[in-house]
Amino acid sequence: MRSFLFVLMFILALISVSCSDGDSNSGNDSDSISGGPECGNGTIEEGEFCDGNVPCWQAGHFYPELEAECNADCSAYDLSKCVPREDDDNCGNGQKDEKETCEMGDTKPCTELPGNYTTGDADCNRYCTGWDPTKCSTGGTKTCSQIFQCVTACTDDACKTACVEAGTEEGKQLYDALNECNVANCSGGVDTACLEEKCYDEYYSCYPSQKCGNGKIDEGEICEDKETKPCQELGEDWQPINEAVCNSTCTDWDTYACVDKDALTCYQVYECVGECADSTCEEECIAKTWPAAKAKYDTMMECLDTNCKDAPVMEDCMKENCKFQSDACKTHLTCGNDNVDEPYEICEKGETVDCGEIKDDQGESIYEAGTANAFCNTNCTEYSGLMCYKFCSCTAVKACVEEECGGYKTGTDECVTTCEDLGSYEGKNQASSWRKFVESCCETDQSGNPTACGFESENCIKEADKNYDCGSTANAKCPY
Repeated sequence: MRSFLFVLMFILALISVSCSDGDSNSGNDSDSISGGPECGNGTIEEGEFCDGNVPCWQAGHFYPELEAECNADCSAYDLSKCVPREDDDNCGNGQKDEKETCEMGDTKPCTELPGNYTTGDADCNRYCTGWDPTKCSTGGTKTCSQIFQCVTACTDDACKTACVEAGTEEGKQLYDALNECNVANCSGGVDTACLEEKCYDEYYSCYPSQKCGNGKIDEGEICEDKETKPCQELGEDWQPINEAVCNSTCTDWDTYACVDKDALTCYQVYECVGECADSTCEEECIAKTWPAAKAKYDTMMECLDTNCKDAPVMEDCMKENCKFQSDACKTHLTCGNDNVDEPYEICEKGETVDCGEIKDDQGESIYEAGTANAFCNTNCTEYSGLMCYKFCSCTAVKACVEEECGGYKTGTDECVTTCEDLGSYEGKNQASSWRKFVESCCETDQSGNPTACGFESENCIKEADKNYDCGSTANAKCPY
């Protein structure tokens, strides 16, 4: 095909047809192979609104639970499972925003809350507006921080003495050290900035939790406030998903967002339900997963119930009608972790293989070897054959157009392209180049005016037949 341009120039010089040079020196015609976006490859391309699922909060002003699912043609997100929030409600987005007291997952020692609590840790409430004292308890004697708060509220010495006497022995010692430093360096008032600077050890001994978040890991701390770590790095108890958050005292990791290693993934729920004989069993299977996985399961089952209820072979129907949903269900957890997790994955993102290595269920090659590479799809469930060639010769491609499309003259571009995509590397290029020559060709009268063009001109077709070899090598895999 490299000599095509020279052949075309020779024809133009000898025959009484004029052919525009448009696309006639096509060669590989790679544009028709890769033309248009590929929904499901994980990249948002021109013409796509999305490609893959995102947490609900990334798709709009929703609560962080569950996911917004990119629909089958990548034109929009399915937000049906996302729960909208008030305009000024950002609780749960991972950071403490304006008007928020804390962020979901934060805890605070109960001793630092009003109410004379002595033990426990309070959780940030669901709306991030304050602390939930449900886990706090009262009674007993006061800590250093409670003594300090009590004293600063007093207006006479008798009150201050009573505050100190109500403290524990440790609380009294820590308060005395802080008070001594405070009087000497900060005028004995409640200047927190001064206490942090000039009474660092005494102040943070009295308020240990406030040391957390000062930008460095101090003695007794293992992390810093708001620091995160992948859950799986905390041990084998967690699924490789989500992140743990450093707690409010910087002494441990809060695992409220982590998923137990024994929790079923979306496709494991599907397999579990498939072995059930009653609805109770099915409910037990579903209860073993977590919200994001269940949302994917529900989406897949909705598609299967609509399209595959009476299908004789569920797997075949799933591949044909609900592939996007089932692929997402199979691999949303592990795809992209640099490991091929069987049995749900066959490859990892970024991997490529020669097209000839892609096999069908019988172990037969689907594509011609040695012509291009296939890449692992965004769900790690198969190699995409977008750049691969099948096995039909040029003659077989033209026969496909006549039989399936009603001929080149009346066939749609989509149908013709589909037939050409059945071709081998050589067969596709030969058929495509032959077609493009005819489409760019016109008969002219003696004055040079076009009289018949493209497939309306028998002469153009004859010249294309004469000058373009259209191989007819038979292949048992054509049509595939």
